[in-house]
Amino acid sequence: MAALPYQFKDFKYNSHYRILNILARDHRQLRILDVGTADGYLGAILKAQGHWLAGVEREGEAAERARVHYDDFHCADLESFDFPYGAEFDYILFADVLEHLRDPEAVLKRALTCLKVGGAVIVSVPNVANLVMRLSLLCGRFDYAERGILDRTHLRFFTLASLKRMVENCGCAITEVTATPVPVQLALPVTAHPLFAPLHEIHYLLVRLWRTLLGYQFVVQAAPKVGEAA
Repeated sequence: MAALPYQFKDFKYNSHYRILNILARDHRQLRILDVGTADGYLGAILKAQGHWLAGVEREGEAAERARVHYDDFHCADLESFDFPYGAEFDYILFADVLEHLRDPEAVLKRALTCLKVGGAVIVSVPNVANLVMRLSLLCGRFDYAERGILDRTHLRFFTLASLKRMVENCGCAITEVTATPVPVQLALPVTAHPLFAPLHEIHYLLVRLWRTLLGYQFVVQAAPKVGEAA
Protein backbone atom coordinates (compact mmCIF):
# COMPACT_ATOMS: atom_id res chain seq x y z
CA MET A 1 0.00 0.00 0.00
CA ALA A 2 1.30 3.45 -0.89
CA ALA A 3 1.89 5.90 1.94
CA LEU A 4 -0.15 9.06 2.13
CA PRO A 5 1.70 12.37 1.60
CA TYR A 6 0.84 13.40 5.16
CA GLN A 7 2.33 11.62 8.16
CA PHE A 8 2.82 12.31 11.85
CA LYS A 9 4.94 15.40 12.54
CA ASP A 10 7.21 14.69 15.51
CA PHE A 11 8.66 18.17 16.09
CA LYS A 12 7.44 20.96 18.38
CA TYR A 13 4.65 23.45 17.73
CA ASN A 14 3.08 21.76 14.68
CA SER A 15 -0.66 20.98 14.54
CA HIS A 16 -0.25 17.40 15.82
CA TYR A 17 1.83 18.66 18.75
CA ARG A 18 -0.86 21.24 19.58
CA ILE A 19 -3.77 18.78 19.33
CA LEU A 20 -2.05 16.22 21.54
CA ASN A 21 -1.18 18.93 24.08
CA ILE A 22 -4.80 20.08 24.30
CA LEU A 23 -5.94 16.53 24.97
CA ALA A 24 -3.13 15.90 27.47
CA ARG A 25 -4.33 18.83 29.58
CA ASP A 26 -7.57 16.95 30.20
CA HIS A 27 -6.41 14.39 32.74
CA ARG A 28 -9.12 11.82 32.06
CA GLN A 29 -9.64 8.74 29.97
CA LEU A 30 -11.49 10.31 27.06
CA ARG A 31 -13.91 9.27 24.36
CA ILE A 32 -12.59 10.80 21.14
CA LEU A 33 -14.04 10.88 17.62
CA ASP A 34 -11.26 11.30 15.06
CA VAL A 35 -12.78 12.50 11.79
CA GLY A 36 -10.44 11.92 8.86
CA THR A 37 -7.94 9.58 10.49
CA ALA A 38 -5.52 9.26 7.54
CA ASP A 39 -3.17 6.39 8.42
CA GLY A 40 -4.20 6.56 12.08
CA TYR A 41 -1.03 8.22 13.34
CA LEU A 42 -2.89 10.28 15.95
CA GLY A 43 -5.11 7.34 16.79
CA ALA A 44 -2.10 5.12 17.53
CA ILE A 45 -0.77 7.64 20.07
CA LEU A 46 -4.13 8.32 21.69
CA LYS A 47 -4.96 4.61 21.92
CA ALA A 48 -1.62 3.95 23.62
CA GLN A 49 -2.61 6.60 26.17
CA GLY A 50 -5.72 4.59 27.04
CA HIS A 51 -8.46 6.64 25.37
CA TRP A 52 -11.55 5.15 23.67
CA LEU A 53 -11.49 6.06 19.99
CA ALA A 54 -13.87 6.09 17.06
CA GLY A 55 -12.54 6.95 13.62
CA VAL A 56 -13.83 7.89 10.18
CA GLU A 57 -11.71 7.83 7.01
CA ARG A 58 -12.78 7.89 3.36
CA GLU A 59 -9.56 6.68 1.71
CA GLY A 60 -9.69 2.89 1.56
CA GLU A 61 -5.97 2.12 1.88
CA ALA A 62 -5.49 4.61 4.70
CA ALA A 63 -8.61 3.29 6.44
CA GLU A 64 -7.22 -0.25 6.44
CA ARG A 65 -4.00 0.92 8.05
CA ALA A 66 -5.82 3.10 10.59
CA ARG A 67 -8.54 0.65 11.62
CA VAL A 68 -6.41 -1.32 14.10
CA HIS A 69 -5.94 1.74 16.32
CA TYR A 70 -9.65 2.44 16.86
CA ASP A 71 -12.34 0.82 18.99
CA ASP A 72 -14.97 1.69 16.38
CA PHE A 73 -14.22 2.58 12.78
CA HIS A 74 -16.03 3.67 9.61
CA CYS A 75 -14.70 3.80 6.06
CA ALA A 76 -17.01 6.43 4.56
CA ASP A 77 -17.28 9.60 2.51
CA LEU A 78 -17.33 12.42 5.06
CA GLU A 79 -19.49 14.59 2.82
CA SER A 80 -22.44 12.22 3.22
CA PHE A 81 -21.57 10.37 6.44
CA ASP A 82 -24.43 10.40 8.94
CA PHE A 83 -22.58 10.18 12.24
CA PRO A 84 -24.20 7.19 14.01
CA TYR A 85 -23.56 8.34 17.58
CA GLY A 86 -25.42 10.11 20.31
CA ALA A 87 -23.97 12.79 22.55
CA GLU A 88 -21.15 10.56 23.78
CA PHE A 89 -17.75 12.08 22.93
CA ASP A 90 -15.55 14.36 25.00
CA TYR A 91 -13.67 15.57 21.91
CA ILE A 92 -14.10 15.52 18.15
CA LEU A 93 -10.93 15.97 16.07
CA PHE A 94 -10.76 17.45 12.58
CA ALA A 95 -6.98 17.36 12.11
CA ASP A 96 -6.11 18.77 8.68
CA VAL A 97 -9.43 17.55 7.24
CA LEU A 98 -11.94 20.35 6.62
CA GLU A 99 -9.92 21.93 3.81
CA HIS A 100 -10.40 18.71 1.80
CA LEU A 101 -14.22 18.91 1.89
CA ARG A 102 -16.68 20.59 -0.46
CA ASP A 103 -18.94 21.66 2.42
CA PRO A 104 -16.89 21.59 5.63
CA GLU A 105 -19.45 23.58 7.59
CA ALA A 106 -22.18 21.00 6.97
CA VAL A 107 -19.90 18.12 8.02
CA LEU A 108 -18.83 19.96 11.16
CA LYS A 109 -22.45 20.68 12.11
CA ARG A 110 -23.43 17.01 11.74
CA ALA A 111 -20.47 15.87 13.81
CA LEU A 112 -21.18 18.27 16.67
CA THR A 113 -24.32 16.34 17.62
CA CYS A 114 -21.95 13.61 18.88
CA LEU A 115 -20.45 15.79 21.62
CA LYS A 116 -21.29 15.35 25.27
CA VAL A 117 -22.41 18.38 27.23
CA GLY A 118 -19.14 20.11 28.05
CA GLY A 119 -17.35 18.48 25.11
CA ALA A 120 -15.19 20.30 22.56
CA VAL A 121 -14.13 20.13 18.94
CA ILE A 122 -10.52 20.63 17.84
CA VAL A 123 -9.91 21.80 14.28
CA SER A 124 -6.67 22.44 12.38
CA VAL A 125 -6.54 24.02 8.93
CA PRO A 126 -3.83 25.71 6.83
CA ASN A 127 -3.64 29.50 6.67
CA VAL A 128 -4.00 30.69 3.07
CA ALA A 129 -3.02 34.21 4.21
CA ASN A 130 0.45 33.08 5.30
CA LEU A 131 3.26 35.42 4.24
CA VAL A 132 4.59 32.92 1.70
CA MET A 133 1.18 32.77 0.02
CA ARG A 134 0.86 36.56 -0.02
CA LEU A 135 4.25 36.93 -1.67
CA SER A 136 3.40 34.22 -4.20
CA LEU A 137 0.19 36.01 -5.15
CA LEU A 138 2.08 39.30 -5.40
CA CYS A 139 4.26 37.57 -7.98
CA GLY A 140 1.18 36.25 -9.80
CA ARG A 141 1.64 32.63 -8.67
CA PHE A 142 -0.95 30.22 -7.27
CA ASP A 143 0.62 26.83 -7.98
CA TYR A 144 -0.79 23.63 -6.53
CA ALA A 145 1.59 21.07 -5.02
CA GLU A 146 1.61 17.58 -3.55
CA ARG A 147 1.35 18.89 0.02
CA GLY A 148 1.23 22.08 2.03
CA ILE A 149 -1.15 25.04 1.90
CA LEU A 150 -1.78 24.55 -1.83
CA ASP A 151 -2.12 20.78 -1.69
CA ARG A 152 -3.90 19.88 -4.92
CA THR A 153 -6.58 18.00 -2.93
CA HIS A 154 -7.60 21.12 -0.97
CA LEU A 155 -11.07 22.29 -1.94
CA ARG A 156 -11.47 25.09 0.61
CA PHE A 157 -9.05 27.74 1.85
CA PHE A 158 -9.15 29.46 5.23
CA THR A 159 -7.93 32.60 6.91
CA LEU A 160 -8.27 32.95 10.66
CA ALA A 161 -11.33 35.17 10.15
CA SER A 162 -13.10 32.72 7.84
CA LEU A 163 -12.28 29.78 10.13
CA LYS A 164 -13.75 31.62 13.10
CA ARG A 165 -16.84 32.52 11.08
CA MET A 166 -17.42 28.89 10.06
CA VAL A 167 -17.03 27.61 13.62
CA GLU A 168 -19.36 30.28 14.97
CA ASN A 169 -21.92 29.54 12.21
CA CYS A 170 -22.03 26.01 13.61
CA GLY A 171 -23.18 27.37 16.97
CA CYS A 172 -19.81 27.12 18.70
CA ALA A 173 -17.79 29.51 20.82
CA ILE A 174 -14.04 29.46 20.27
CA THR A 175 -12.09 28.89 23.47
CA GLU A 176 -8.52 28.70 22.13
CA VAL A 177 -6.65 29.64 18.95
CA THR A 178 -3.04 28.70 18.23
CA ALA A 179 -0.97 29.35 15.11
CA THR A 180 1.79 26.96 14.05
CA PRO A 181 5.04 27.95 12.33
CA VAL A 182 5.98 26.90 8.81
CA PRO A 183 7.32 23.32 9.19
CA VAL A 184 10.87 24.08 8.15
CA GLN A 185 11.90 20.65 9.44
CA LEU A 186 9.95 18.99 6.62
CA ALA A 187 11.43 21.15 3.87
CA LEU A 188 14.94 21.07 5.35
CA PRO A 189 15.31 17.89 7.46
CA VAL A 190 18.74 18.95 8.69
CA THR A 191 17.04 21.66 10.79
CA ALA A 192 15.47 18.95 12.97
CA HIS A 193 18.88 18.64 14.67
CA PRO A 194 18.92 20.02 18.24
CA LEU A 195 21.49 22.57 17.13
CA PHE A 196 18.70 24.47 15.37
CA ALA A 197 16.31 24.43 18.37
CA PRO A 198 16.95 28.08 19.36
CA LEU A 199 16.10 29.22 15.82
CA HIS A 200 12.82 27.28 15.92
CA GLU A 201 11.97 28.95 19.25
CA ILE A 202 12.58 32.40 17.74
CA HIS A 203 10.50 31.42 14.70
CA TYR A 204 7.63 30.37 16.95
CA LEU A 205 7.86 33.58 18.97
CA LEU A 206 7.44 35.58 15.76
CA VAL A 207 4.42 33.46 14.80
CA ARG A 208 2.82 34.15 18.17
CA LEU A 209 3.36 37.89 17.69
CA TRP A 210 1.78 37.96 14.21
CA ARG A 211 -0.20 34.78 13.75
CA THR A 212 -2.41 35.91 10.86
CA LEU A 213 0.64 36.71 8.73
CA LEU A 214 3.21 34.14 9.83
CA GLY A 215 0.99 31.27 10.95
CA TYR A 216 1.18 28.18 8.74
CA GLN A 217 -1.83 26.47 10.31
CA PHE A 218 -4.43 27.42 12.88
CA VAL A 219 -5.50 25.03 15.62
CA VAL A 220 -8.83 26.00 17.16
CA GLN A 221 -10.66 24.54 20.11
CA ALA A 222 -14.37 25.33 20.35
CA ALA A 223 -17.47 24.21 22.19
CA PRO A 224 -21.20 24.45 21.40
CA LYS A 225 -22.77 27.51 22.94
CA VAL A 226 -25.01 26.75 25.89
CA GLY A 227 -28.63 26.60 24.78
CA GLU A 228 -27.82 26.35 21.06
CA ALA A 229 -28.30 23.21 19.02
CA ALA A 230 -25.46 22.14 16.76
